[in-house]
Amino acid sequence: MVSALLTNAAVGFFSIVFLVAAAELVVKKMEGVAKHYGISEVVIAVTIISIGTSLPEITLHLVGSVKILMSSGVFFESLGSSIPMFLVEPFSQVASSLAEQGVISEQASSEALDVYRQQSGTVVGASIGSDVVQETLVIGLVIISSALLAGKHSFKFSRKFLIRNYAPMVGTSFITLFLALNWEGLIGFFLGGPLQVSGVLTRLDGFILVGSFVAYMYYIYTTRGEKLAEQGDVSASERPVIDLLIGLGAMGVVIVSADFFLSVVEVFVKETGLSGSMIGVATVGVVSAFPEMITAISGLRHGSEGVSLGTLVGSNITNPLLAIGSGAALSTYTVPRPLVLWDLPMEIFLAGLPVGYMYVRSDIGDLISKPFYKLGFSSTARKFESAENRKLSIAGAVVLIALYFLYIYVRFNYFQYDFVGGV
Repeated sequence: MVSALLTNAAVGFFSIVFLVAAAELVVKKMEGVAKHYGISEVVIAVTIISIGTSLPEITLHLVGSVKILMSSGVFFESLGSSIPMFLVEPFSQVASSLAEQGVISEQASSEALDVYRQQSGTVVGASIGSDVVQETLVIGLVIISSALLAGKHSFKFSRKFLIRNYAPMVGTSFITLFLALNWEGLIGFFLGGPLQVSGVLTRLDGFILVGSFVAYMYYIYTTRGEKLAEQGDVSASERPVIDLLIGLGAMGVVIVSADFFLSVVEVFVKETGLSGSMIGVATVGVVSAFPEMITAISGLRHGSEGVSLGTLVGSNITNPLLAIGSGAALSTYTVPRPLVLWDLPMEIFLAGLPVGYMYVRSDIGDLISKPFYKLGFSSTARKFESAENRKLSIAGAVVLIALYFLYIYVRFNYFQYDFVGGV
């Protein structure tokens, strides 16, 4: 059994590596082809680049959603009976209805529900985990590297960047949590009933998320500046047909790799008892953040810190809106309790904390400096007093990195199981 699990672990690891590497190749080839045919840099930036950075997560969601729909054995019937029900009825209710109508057996319905829960937890957990990694670990490393390369002790964010990019990132996390909350269960709890926390993302919720992504892309397009138009360092393709075929072939590798990984997760969940969302958060979340980390490091080498951070923040907007949204629009998702109680709230907290701190950094510095003046440590007091708003120091970046490991520690120790007692 141990050797079989190790083999599956190796397959899962390499499938994720191939998934991420092939996704990078798809983006580069498609960007080169687009430039060859004269498609504007702005259009490339808001389509290929913005979507491409989250291609691993998007593919995982779409493949996972197809697995959910096919788990009942009757694909088209799994889509729902009418347009209103199609929009608001979760897959679990559809599977139960099909069993009651005799279309599928009770056992098939139960197995489909297991697939629904596991796939939902894995892919939603992967997106949220990737976002948390980027908000803490990767941004922390980028700020430290940027400050050290420039010989500084801090990194200053522009007001435009915080309003145009960082604020929407926090907002998308709020929208996702709001839609995922089990409002009926929460209201019932306050009325004296049992606490039901596992939520659902219906197709209507998915369309809302995808629509929000389209609206944000339109906003970015209409408020673009020269910096946006300069994104992307891939030159125009000299052999567009061949590069297009390579890109399509790499896309096939992405899809197959996603299918392999999700199949491995099924085995691990059955054999080890680990939850799908735990695997998604701890493995896919980390590995799928590699493209953004590589892009950020590349940007630092060329002195483009703003592009580096913009790529990270843009990916954190695309993941919940387009990746989770498109998957939910296809199959609906059940959102396990750890994601509702811990991961999504922490994603919001970890995204909002740096912004809030940077806007009151000067006030905090003034407050801390006073006792140091009274104690006679004037030099230390002046350092705190000189703190500027919209700056994040190396110490602040280290705190972000430490918060990531705290987040993972609490997740592994207190939120191990997706569904406890069916909730």
